[in-house]
Amino acid sequence: MTQTFQEIAVDKSGQVATIWLRNPAQHNALTLGMCQELIQALTCLGEDPHIRCIILRGEGKEFSAGIAINEMDRVLFDEDRQGNPLNHFDLLDMAIVSCPVPTVAAVEGNCFGGAWQLAAACDIQLAAENVRFAITPAKLGLVYPQRGIERLRDRVGQSRARYLLFSAASISAAKAVDWNLFTDLVPADGMERALEDLTGRLVANSPFSIRQTKQVMGMGPANGQVTEHWRRLWAQNAASTDLAEGRRAFLEHRRPDFSTHRPEGGAGQDS
Repeated sequence: MTQTFQEIAVDKSGQVATIWLRNPAQHNALTLGMCQELIQALTCLGEDPHIRCIILRGEGKEFSAGIAINEMDRVLFDEDRQGNPLNHFDLLDMAIVSCPVPTVAAVEGNCFGGAWQLAAACDIQLAAENVRFAITPAKLGLVYPQRGIERLRDRVGQSRARYLLFSAASISAAKAVDWNLFTDLVPADGMERALEDLTGRLVANSPFSIRQTKQVMGMGPANGQVTEHWRRLWAQNAASTDLAEGRRAFLEHRRPDFSTHRPEGGAGQDS
């Protein structure tokens, strides 16, 4: 990756990439430029065969305060050249969800409003015990984005979703994890260790298995297209070089080595 970014930073360590939100003056609130740069970074990292995991986090031990108030019109209510509505936050959400590489949100400090939707778009969310959490659009007279409402309802149920959206109440990180808003809770000073342990597991496992599983988990209810995808994937599954290595390693009582196996390729092509 050779791009120069202004409002985010990208660090690579081995097969793990970390994307940092960088807007300290606004507590890492999301601007138009940040949304666009995040989409670019996710696209490039998702196409990099050497990257096995992407971490999203905020600089300065603070995740994000949501959408920047002074850029809300540009982020949420923009228009394309034909005058059609253009929601850059929706595009960012879709870029995270569609990224073929596993994504992990490391949530520390502030996580307000749209910041939760951003984190929840990732595959896994680790929340530090010091997280300050609330979903606050009702305080601004704003309707939370559709993708955020649907994800919130699916995570916590109708009643709790209404409570969080209507009241804009803060809840503790422990309660947020209990309500399934985040995947797991880690000590306030334990995020680095938790990320090292999690990414180590992700990198060690089969990229073919993880990428294909992520793709099919994102599909809708079974229909003709989904059924055909599964048929092709199952044939590919049987012939996968990762499966061959995993079975061989099991029989030889050693850890499998997936380091040289290419993760890219859709159903119907071996990885």
